[in-house]
Amino acid sequence: MATDVNRRTFVAGTAGAAATAYALGGPITAFAAKTKQDKKRPKAAGYGPLRPTPEQDSGKVYLQLPVGFKYRLINRAGAPMRNGLPTPGIFDGMGAYAGPGGTTVLIRNHENRSRTGEVTVPVPTGKRYDPDVAVRGGNTKLVVSKDRRLESVFPVLGGTHTNCAGGETPWGTWITCEEIFNYGSAENNVAPGTGVPHGYCFEIDAAANGPVTPQPILDAGRFSHEAVAWLKGSLYETEDRGDACFYRFIPEREPKEAGDLATFGGTLWALAVKGRPNLNGNTANPGETYPVEWVRIEEPNPLDDTVRKEAQSKGAMVFDRTEGIWTAGNSVYFDCTTGGDARLGQLWQYTPKGQWGGELKLIYESTDLQDLENPDNLVIVPDTGDVFLQEDSSNEQYVRGVTKNGLIYDFAKAVLNTTEFCGGCFSPDGKTFFLNQQGDRLALGETETSQPDSKAGLTFAIWGGFDGRDEKAL
Repeated sequence: MATDVNRRTFVAGTAGAAATAYALGGPITAFAAKTKQDKKRPKAAGYGPLRPTPEQDSGKVYLQLPVGFKYRLINRAGAPMRNGLPTPGIFDGMGAYAGPGGTTVLIRNHENRSRTGEVTVPVPTGKRYDPDVAVRGGNTKLVVSKDRRLESVFPVLGGTHTNCAGGETPWGTWITCEEIFNYGSAENNVAPGTGVPHGYCFEIDAAANGPVTPQPILDAGRFSHEAVAWLKGSLYETEDRGDACFYRFIPEREPKEAGDLATFGGTLWALAVKGRPNLNGNTANPGETYPVEWVRIEEPNPLDDTVRKEAQSKGAMVFDRTEGIWTAGNSVYFDCTTGGDARLGQLWQYTPKGQWGGELKLIYESTDLQDLENPDNLVIVPDTGDVFLQEDSSNEQYVRGVTKNGLIYDFAKAVLNTTEFCGGCFSPDGKTFFLNQQGDRLALGETETSQPDSKAGLTFAIWGGFDGRDEKAL
């Protein structure tokens, strides 16, 4: 997400806590042990070999999937929204919620970066966070019917910048994160024009029927946010930087509805390892566990990009691009997209012990492109407890699954559109896997409406026998 070519996205999945805890008690830990012992890890049969699979309505082959799986293209960049305007592009993080009448609601990020030609997320002037018209990011809401067809799509947040990933909350909201630190459309930290600061998290009620009033969660920090996850009174936050830290925001009171996080106030903290100030995560070994403490950030809302500098001046641990994050049971799991000796990615587990302590464990580190390349988004398959990994590869794009026994398999491969997979999440009943392809940024003279499917942002609904996976090794 720090660059246009090698973006890494995360959005928390919507599998139940029990299924998530089951999955993460087995597959990732086993995967780490197996790859540590065997340089060439075996693969699982999974759902079977991938085959070119035609889209249900058009017959176009966008994806390769296993036999028995179907999919529908439910939305593309440039398609008319409810207001008649074109759907903005640069799809990214996404969350799924139960809607009225058996529908599924999707809240989707648009990672516009004030680049020429971008289609804005259009909201009324009075509902924009930043009046600078070059700030075109935000979120759209999709309502999907029981038969997996789009009923409606419309903007719900506008005037924000570089809306990358985010996370769901237990009270039915989506928190969208700005992966930038700037003022308006500036490419530096000097305030031009409106001078509106960016680098915040914003909350969107999944039940909203139109644009919400944007409220930055100031006390949760101003920095290059990536994703968030809620666990037992704390909002854990990742930061997409090469010298990133890992944070948590503790609100003064337990939130119950949209807006509470922005109005209750609270404190921001950064993770540190006891007795090892500024430990570099790239030097850790899989299986190592570290005792944790938290250092307080006195200035969470700075004029300059100094949050991680303050954290590290107090001994905070340094990571290589903390990105995807989710909770399972009593733990928080997050990855470092370019972490480790080979810069191919790491997966970490933080388990709190009381309010101020806890343990940090490096569960897995990739050393081989064939095993895992720069993992980002991770989603739990409710029927099996498998983990679906969405790699952001410079080559072919895959969704890969990991079983509870630590075997990996391919679930989906991009065919027509080779832009990255992102925004994967399961419907509340666990039967539909929603998945984005981000789409390319517009070329000179191109518009969202003229951009072909091979380059446009796409949102799919995928369904089939998610409980029919074969776990045996190949």
